Amino acid sequence: MKKIAKFSGIFVLIILFACSDKSRVEYNDKLTILHLFGTPYERGVFHGKALKNEIGKITGKWINEVEDNGKTNFDNVISEFYSNTTIVDSLKKYTPELLNEVRGISDGCGIDYETILAFQLSEEIDVFLDKQEGNKCTAISVNKSGNGPAIVAQNMDPPMFLQGFPVVLHVIEGEVESYVYTFPGFIGLDGINSKRIAITCNGISMLNSSNSGLPVSFIVRKILSFKAPSDALSFINRIQHATPQAYILGLADSAICLECSDLGCVKYETFPENGVNLHTNFSIANHDFNKNYIKLLNSFGKTTQDPYFCPRFFLAYDLIVEHDYSLSIGAIKDILSTRVPDIHPINNERTYGTLIMELSETPYLIISPGRPDEVDFVKLNFK
Repeated sequence: MKKIAKFSGIFVLIILFACSDKSRVEYNDKLTILHLFGTPYERGVFHGKALKNEIGKITGKWINEVEDNGKTNFDNVISEFYSNTTIVDSLKKYTPELLNEVRGISDGCGIDYETILAFQLSEEIDVFLDKQEGNKCTAISVNKSGNGPAIVAQNMDPPMFLQGFPVVLHVIEGEVESYVYTFPGFIGLDGINSKRIAITCNGISMLNSSNSGLPVSFIVRKILSFKAPSDALSFINRIQHATPQAYILGLADSAICLECSDLGCVKYETFPENGVNLHTNFSIANHDFNKNYIKLLNSFGKTTQDPYFCPRFFLAYDLIVEHDYSLSIGAIKDILSTRVPDIHPINNERTYGTLIMELSETPYLIISPGRPDEVDFVKLNFK
Protein backbone atom coordinates (compact mmCIF):
# COMPACT_ATOMS: atom_id res chain seq x y z
CA MET A 1 0.00 0.00 0.00
CA LYS A 2 1.32 3.41 -0.96
CA LYS A 3 2.38 5.51 2.04
CA ILE A 4 0.90 9.02 1.89
CA ALA A 5 0.84 10.20 5.50
CA LYS A 6 3.58 12.77 5.07
CA PHE A 7 2.80 16.03 3.30
CA SER A 8 6.10 15.77 1.48
CA GLY A 9 4.78 12.68 -0.28
CA ILE A 10 2.02 14.60 -2.05
CA PHE A 11 2.30 15.52 -5.67
CA VAL A 12 1.59 19.24 -5.62
CA LEU A 13 0.08 21.06 -8.58
CA ILE A 14 -0.07 24.84 -8.36
CA ILE A 15 -2.34 26.39 -10.95
CA LEU A 16 -0.84 29.44 -12.62
CA PHE A 17 -3.23 31.69 -14.50
CA ALA A 18 -2.49 33.73 -17.56
CA CYS A 19 -4.24 37.07 -18.03
CA SER A 20 -7.15 35.42 -19.77
CA ASP A 21 -10.83 35.11 -19.02
CA LYS A 22 -11.43 32.28 -21.49
CA SER A 23 -12.67 28.92 -20.29
CA ARG A 24 -10.20 26.10 -20.78
CA VAL A 25 -9.56 22.44 -19.98
CA GLU A 26 -6.58 21.21 -17.99
CA TYR A 27 -5.65 17.56 -17.77
CA ASN A 28 -3.64 16.30 -14.82
CA ASP A 29 -3.10 12.55 -14.99
CA LYS A 30 -6.46 11.12 -13.82
CA LEU A 31 -8.09 14.47 -13.08
CA THR A 32 -9.77 16.81 -15.56
CA ILE A 33 -10.09 20.46 -14.47
CA LEU A 34 -12.49 22.82 -16.24
CA HIS A 35 -11.62 26.49 -15.67
CA LEU A 36 -14.98 28.16 -16.27
CA PHE A 37 -15.49 31.86 -16.99
CA GLY A 38 -18.44 33.85 -18.31
CA THR A 39 -22.15 33.72 -17.59
CA PRO A 40 -23.68 30.60 -16.04
CA TYR A 41 -25.03 29.59 -19.45
CA GLU A 42 -21.63 30.12 -21.12
CA ARG A 43 -19.89 28.09 -18.43
CA GLY A 44 -22.41 25.32 -18.94
CA VAL A 45 -21.97 25.28 -22.72
CA PHE A 46 -18.19 24.98 -22.34
CA HIS A 47 -18.62 22.18 -19.81
CA GLY A 48 -21.02 20.32 -22.12
CA LYS A 49 -18.81 20.66 -25.19
CA ALA A 50 -15.55 19.84 -23.42
CA LEU A 51 -16.89 16.64 -21.84
CA LYS A 52 -19.49 15.64 -24.41
CA ASN A 53 -18.30 12.05 -24.80
CA GLU A 54 -17.89 11.48 -21.07
CA ILE A 55 -21.31 12.99 -20.32
CA GLY A 56 -22.88 10.66 -22.87
CA LYS A 57 -21.29 7.58 -21.23
CA ILE A 58 -22.13 8.58 -17.64
CA THR A 59 -25.72 9.60 -18.35
CA GLY A 60 -26.24 6.44 -20.42
CA LYS A 61 -25.32 4.28 -17.43
CA TRP A 62 -27.49 6.42 -15.16
CA ILE A 63 -30.51 6.16 -17.48
CA ASN A 64 -30.19 2.35 -17.38
CA GLU A 65 -30.10 2.48 -13.59
CA VAL A 66 -33.22 4.68 -13.47
CA GLU A 67 -35.09 2.30 -15.75
CA ASP A 68 -34.08 -0.70 -13.63
CA ASN A 69 -35.21 1.02 -10.44
CA GLY A 70 -38.42 2.41 -11.96
CA LYS A 71 -39.37 -0.81 -13.77
CA THR A 72 -40.36 1.24 -16.82
CA ASN A 73 -38.73 3.35 -19.51
CA PHE A 74 -36.78 6.46 -18.60
CA ASP A 75 -39.21 8.97 -20.10
CA ASN A 76 -42.06 7.58 -17.99
CA VAL A 77 -40.03 7.80 -14.78
CA ILE A 78 -38.93 11.38 -15.41
CA SER A 79 -42.39 12.52 -16.50
CA GLU A 80 -43.89 11.06 -13.32
CA PHE A 81 -41.16 12.66 -11.21
CA TYR A 82 -41.68 16.13 -12.66
CA SER A 83 -45.47 15.78 -12.44
CA ASN A 84 -45.49 14.75 -8.78
CA THR A 85 -42.90 17.13 -7.35
CA THR A 86 -42.42 20.90 -7.24
CA ILE A 87 -38.63 20.70 -6.95
CA VAL A 88 -38.19 22.65 -10.19
CA ASP A 89 -40.22 25.50 -8.68
CA SER A 90 -37.71 25.63 -5.82
CA LEU A 91 -34.87 25.74 -8.34
CA LYS A 92 -36.47 28.66 -10.16
CA LYS A 93 -36.93 30.49 -6.85
CA TYR A 94 -33.50 29.95 -5.27
CA THR A 95 -31.06 29.03 -8.05
CA PRO A 96 -32.20 30.32 -11.47
CA GLU A 97 -28.59 30.98 -12.43
CA LEU A 98 -27.76 27.29 -11.95
CA LEU A 99 -30.70 26.27 -14.13
CA ASN A 100 -29.10 28.43 -16.84
CA GLU A 101 -25.83 26.57 -16.33
CA VAL A 102 -27.65 23.24 -16.66
CA ARG A 103 -29.30 24.46 -19.87
CA GLY A 104 -25.84 25.37 -21.14
CA ILE A 105 -24.53 21.87 -20.35
CA SER A 106 -27.48 20.45 -22.29
CA ASP A 107 -26.86 22.64 -25.32
CA GLY A 108 -23.13 21.96 -25.18
CA CYS A 109 -23.33 18.16 -25.04
CA GLY A 110 -26.44 17.75 -27.21
CA ILE A 111 -28.53 15.86 -24.64
CA ASP A 112 -32.01 17.29 -24.10
CA TYR A 113 -32.52 19.69 -21.19
CA GLU A 114 -35.10 17.60 -19.31
CA THR A 115 -32.64 14.69 -19.17
CA ILE A 116 -29.63 16.76 -18.09
CA LEU A 117 -31.73 18.52 -15.45
CA ALA A 118 -32.97 15.16 -14.18
CA PHE A 119 -29.34 13.98 -13.97
CA GLN A 120 -28.67 16.80 -11.48
CA LEU A 121 -31.61 15.43 -9.46
CA SER A 122 -30.43 11.82 -9.43
CA GLU A 123 -30.51 11.56 -5.62
CA GLU A 124 -33.99 13.05 -5.52
CA ILE A 125 -35.20 10.62 -8.19
CA ASP A 126 -33.82 7.70 -6.17
CA VAL A 127 -35.80 8.96 -3.16
CA PHE A 128 -38.91 9.35 -5.34
CA LEU A 129 -38.53 5.74 -6.54
CA ASP A 130 -37.74 4.58 -2.99
CA LYS A 131 -34.48 3.14 -4.34
CA GLN A 132 -31.79 4.95 -2.39
CA GLU A 133 -28.54 3.02 -2.49
CA GLY A 134 -26.60 2.76 0.76
CA ASN A 135 -24.00 5.51 1.09
CA LYS A 136 -20.42 5.07 2.24
CA CYS A 137 -19.12 8.64 2.53
CA THR A 138 -17.05 9.84 5.49
CA ALA A 139 -16.57 13.53 6.40
CA ILE A 140 -14.32 15.15 9.02
CA SER A 141 -13.76 18.74 10.11
CA VAL A 142 -11.61 20.57 12.63
CA ASN A 143 -11.96 24.17 13.79
CA LYS A 144 -9.16 26.72 13.72
CA SER A 145 -6.92 26.47 16.74
CA GLY A 146 -3.53 27.63 17.86
CA ASN A 147 -2.08 24.74 15.88
CA GLY A 148 -3.56 25.65 12.53
CA PRO A 149 -6.51 26.71 10.34
CA ALA A 150 -9.89 25.05 10.02
CA ILE A 151 -9.98 21.98 7.78
CA VAL A 152 -12.91 20.22 6.11
CA ALA A 153 -12.40 16.84 4.45
CA GLN A 154 -14.38 14.02 2.85
CA ASN A 155 -14.18 10.67 1.15
CA MET A 156 -16.81 10.93 -1.61
CA ASP A 157 -18.20 7.45 -2.31
CA PRO A 158 -20.98 7.53 -4.94
CA PRO A 159 -22.37 4.49 -6.82
CA MET A 160 -19.87 2.83 -9.14
CA PHE A 161 -21.89 3.40 -12.32
CA LEU A 162 -21.32 7.16 -11.94
CA GLN A 163 -17.56 6.86 -11.70
CA GLY A 164 -14.72 6.77 -14.20
CA PHE A 165 -14.08 10.41 -15.18
CA PRO A 166 -13.03 12.52 -12.14
CA VAL A 167 -13.70 16.22 -12.78
CA VAL A 168 -13.09 19.46 -10.90
CA LEU A 169 -15.04 22.54 -11.94
CA HIS A 170 -13.05 25.70 -11.28
CA VAL A 171 -15.86 28.26 -11.36
CA ILE A 172 -14.92 31.95 -11.57
CA GLU A 173 -17.82 34.26 -10.66
CA GLY A 174 -16.49 37.78 -10.18
CA GLU A 175 -14.49 37.86 -6.96
CA VAL A 176 -15.62 34.39 -5.88
CA GLU A 177 -13.82 31.31 -7.18
CA SER A 178 -14.74 27.76 -6.29
CA TYR A 179 -13.35 24.28 -6.83
CA VAL A 180 -16.15 21.72 -7.13
CA TYR A 181 -15.60 17.97 -7.39
CA THR A 182 -18.08 16.22 -9.65
CA PHE A 183 -18.92 13.87 -12.53
CA PRO A 184 -19.04 14.98 -16.18
CA GLY A 185 -22.28 16.87 -16.79
CA PHE A 186 -23.10 17.24 -13.09
CA ILE A 187 -22.96 20.63 -11.36
CA GLY A 188 -21.38 19.52 -8.10
CA LEU A 189 -20.77 17.04 -5.27
CA ASP A 190 -18.71 19.03 -2.74
CA GLY A 191 -16.02 21.71 -2.71
CA ILE A 192 -14.46 24.94 -1.47
CA ASN A 193 -14.46 28.61 -2.49
CA SER A 194 -11.95 31.44 -2.23
CA LYS A 195 -13.95 33.11 0.57
CA ARG A 196 -13.08 30.23 2.94
CA ILE A 197 -16.41 28.44 2.61
CA ALA A 198 -16.41 24.66 2.11
CA ILE A 199 -19.10 21.98 2.02
CA THR A 200 -19.31 18.20 2.23
CA CYS A 201 -22.48 16.08 2.08
CA ASN A 202 -23.37 12.60 3.28
CA GLY A 203 -26.72 10.96 2.53
CA ILE A 204 -28.80 10.04 5.60
CA SER A 205 -31.62 8.09 4.00
CA MET A 206 -33.45 7.24 7.23
CA LEU A 207 -34.85 10.80 7.47
CA ASN A 208 -37.85 12.32 5.69
CA SER A 209 -37.51 13.95 2.28
CA SER A 210 -39.58 16.68 0.59
CA ASN A 211 -41.08 16.76 -2.89
CA SER A 212 -40.85 20.55 -2.88
CA GLY A 213 -37.39 21.15 -1.41
CA LEU A 214 -34.07 22.17 -2.94
CA PRO A 215 -31.88 19.33 -4.31
CA VAL A 216 -28.45 18.48 -2.93
CA SER A 217 -26.33 19.41 -5.97
CA PHE A 218 -27.93 22.86 -6.18
CA ILE A 219 -27.46 23.44 -2.44
CA VAL A 220 -23.76 22.61 -2.79
CA ARG A 221 -23.24 25.05 -5.65
CA LYS A 222 -25.33 27.81 -4.05
CA ILE A 223 -23.36 27.55 -0.80
CA LEU A 224 -20.11 27.90 -2.74
CA SER A 225 -21.34 31.08 -4.46
CA PHE A 226 -21.59 33.06 -1.20
CA LYS A 227 -19.00 35.59 -0.11
CA ALA A 228 -19.88 35.64 3.59
CA PRO A 229 -19.92 32.47 5.73
CA SER A 230 -22.89 33.86 7.69
CA ASP A 231 -24.94 34.05 4.47
CA ALA A 232 -24.11 30.42 3.63
CA LEU A 233 -25.19 29.25 7.08
CA SER A 234 -28.40 31.30 6.96
CA PHE A 235 -29.29 29.90 3.54
CA ILE A 236 -28.92 26.24 4.42
CA ASN A 237 -31.00 26.70 7.57
CA ARG A 238 -33.91 28.53 5.94
CA ILE A 239 -34.51 26.44 2.82
CA GLN A 240 -36.56 23.27 2.58
CA HIS A 241 -34.45 20.20 1.82
CA ALA A 242 -35.53 17.78 -0.89
CA THR A 243 -33.19 14.98 0.21
CA PRO A 244 -32.01 14.24 3.77
CA GLN A 245 -28.34 15.00 4.04
CA ALA A 246 -25.61 15.58 6.61
CA TYR A 247 -23.66 18.65 5.59
CA ILE A 248 -20.42 19.88 7.05
CA LEU A 249 -20.01 23.58 6.32
CA GLY A 250 -16.58 25.13 6.60
CA LEU A 251 -17.12 28.74 7.65
CA ALA A 252 -13.73 30.50 7.65
CA ASP A 253 -12.34 29.67 11.11
CA SER A 254 -14.78 26.93 12.09
CA ALA A 255 -16.98 24.17 10.74
CA ILE A 256 -20.51 23.10 11.59
CA CYS A 257 -22.25 19.78 10.97
CA LEU A 258 -25.96 19.92 10.16
CA GLU A 259 -28.28 16.95 9.70
CA CYS A 260 -30.98 18.25 7.36
CA SER A 261 -34.35 16.76 6.46
CA ASP A 262 -37.87 17.87 5.59
CA LEU A 263 -38.21 18.96 9.22
CA GLY A 264 -35.19 21.26 9.02
CA CYS A 265 -31.54 21.18 10.09
CA VAL A 266 -30.25 19.98 13.45
CA LYS A 267 -26.70 20.70 14.59
CA TYR A 268 -24.53 17.74 15.54
CA GLU A 269 -21.17 17.93 17.33
CA THR A 270 -18.92 14.88 17.72
CA PHE A 271 -16.15 16.31 19.91
CA PRO A 272 -17.38 19.81 20.84
CA GLU A 273 -14.66 20.38 23.40
CA ASN A 274 -12.01 19.72 20.74
CA GLY A 275 -13.69 21.44 17.78
CA VAL A 276 -13.77 18.21 15.75
CA ASN A 277 -16.72 16.81 13.77
CA LEU A 278 -17.20 13.42 12.14
CA HIS A 279 -20.09 12.09 10.08
CA THR A 280 -20.85 9.05 7.97
CA ASN A 281 -24.38 8.10 6.88
CA PHE A 282 -26.46 7.66 10.04
CA SER A 283 -28.49 10.49 11.51
CA ILE A 284 -27.63 11.09 15.16
CA ALA A 285 -29.15 14.43 16.21
CA ASN A 286 -32.05 14.74 13.75
CA HIS A 287 -34.87 12.28 14.57
CA ASP A 288 -37.19 13.08 11.67
CA PHE A 289 -37.23 9.40 10.74
CA ASN A 290 -39.24 8.18 7.77
CA LYS A 291 -41.77 5.35 7.93
CA ASN A 292 -39.62 2.94 5.92
CA TYR A 293 -36.77 3.24 8.40
CA ILE A 294 -39.07 2.80 11.38
CA LYS A 295 -40.54 -0.29 9.71
CA LEU A 296 -37.02 -1.65 9.10
CA LEU A 297 -36.10 -1.14 12.76
CA ASN A 298 -39.28 -2.86 13.88
CA SER A 299 -38.46 -5.89 11.73
CA PHE A 300 -35.32 -6.34 13.85
CA GLY A 301 -37.15 -5.71 17.11
CA LYS A 302 -35.62 -2.24 17.41
CA THR A 303 -37.04 1.25 17.85
CA THR A 304 -35.75 4.74 17.13
CA GLN A 305 -34.67 4.96 20.78
CA ASP A 306 -32.07 2.24 20.29
CA PRO A 307 -28.47 3.28 19.50
CA TYR A 308 -27.38 3.31 15.88
CA PHE A 309 -24.44 1.45 14.48
CA CYS A 310 -22.21 2.51 11.62
CA PRO A 311 -18.88 0.67 11.52
CA ARG A 312 -17.10 3.45 9.61
CA PHE A 313 -18.20 6.04 12.16
CA PHE A 314 -16.80 4.12 15.10
CA LEU A 315 -13.62 3.27 13.23
CA ALA A 316 -12.98 6.93 12.34
CA TYR A 317 -14.04 7.96 15.86
CA ASP A 318 -11.38 5.73 17.41
CA LEU A 319 -8.72 6.94 14.98
CA ILE A 320 -9.49 10.57 15.86
CA VAL A 321 -9.10 9.72 19.55
CA GLU A 322 -5.80 7.92 18.78
CA HIS A 323 -4.56 11.16 17.19
CA ASP A 324 -5.52 12.94 20.41
CA TYR A 325 -8.00 15.10 18.45
CA SER A 326 -5.06 16.88 16.80
CA LEU A 327 -6.00 16.61 13.15
CA SER A 328 -3.36 17.88 10.79
CA ILE A 329 -3.71 17.33 7.06
CA GLY A 330 -1.45 14.30 7.40
CA ALA A 331 -3.57 12.83 10.20
CA ILE A 332 -6.77 13.32 8.20
CA LYS A 333 -5.17 11.64 5.19
CA ASP A 334 -4.23 8.66 7.34
CA ILE A 335 -7.79 8.32 8.65
CA LEU A 336 -9.49 8.68 5.27
CA SER A 337 -7.00 6.25 3.67
CA THR A 338 -7.79 3.42 6.11
CA ARG A 339 -8.69 0.22 4.25
CA VAL A 340 -9.08 -2.12 7.22
CA PRO A 341 -11.08 -4.01 8.28
CA ASP A 342 -12.12 -5.63 5.00
CA ILE A 343 -15.79 -5.10 5.85
CA HIS A 344 -16.97 -1.46 5.96
CA PRO A 345 -13.57 0.28 5.56
CA ILE A 346 -13.43 4.08 5.45
CA ASN A 347 -11.49 3.94 2.18
CA ASN A 348 -13.62 1.48 0.23
CA GLU A 349 -14.25 0.18 -3.29
CA ARG A 350 -16.56 3.13 -4.03
CA THR A 351 -14.19 5.90 -2.95
CA TYR A 352 -14.31 8.24 -5.96
CA GLY A 353 -12.07 10.87 -4.41
CA THR A 354 -10.73 12.37 -1.20
CA LEU A 355 -10.95 16.13 -0.67
CA ILE A 356 -9.06 17.98 2.07
CA MET A 357 -9.89 21.69 2.17
CA GLU A 358 -7.80 24.07 4.25
CA LEU A 359 -9.58 27.31 5.23
CA SER A 360 -6.48 29.40 5.90
CA GLU A 361 -6.17 33.03 4.81
CA THR A 362 -5.07 31.57 1.47
CA PRO A 363 -7.46 28.59 1.23
CA TYR A 364 -6.76 25.63 -1.01
CA LEU A 365 -7.93 22.16 -1.98
CA ILE A 366 -5.92 18.96 -1.87
CA ILE A 367 -7.62 16.22 -3.85
CA SER A 368 -6.96 12.59 -4.68
CA PRO A 369 -9.25 11.69 -7.63
CA GLY A 370 -9.62 8.08 -6.54
CA ARG A 371 -8.72 5.94 -3.55
CA PRO A 372 -6.31 8.08 -1.50
CA ASP A 373 -3.76 5.32 -0.93
CA GLU A 374 -3.57 4.66 -4.67
CA VAL A 375 -3.90 8.04 -6.43
CA ASP A 376 -1.59 11.00 -5.81
CA PHE A 377 -2.99 14.15 -4.27
CA VAL A 378 -3.13 17.33 -6.34
CA LYS A 379 -3.06 20.78 -4.73
CA LEU A 380 -5.29 23.47 -6.23
CA ASN A 381 -4.72 27.08 -5.21
CA PHE A 382 -6.95 30.03 -5.97
CA LYS A 383 -5.51 32.70 -8.21
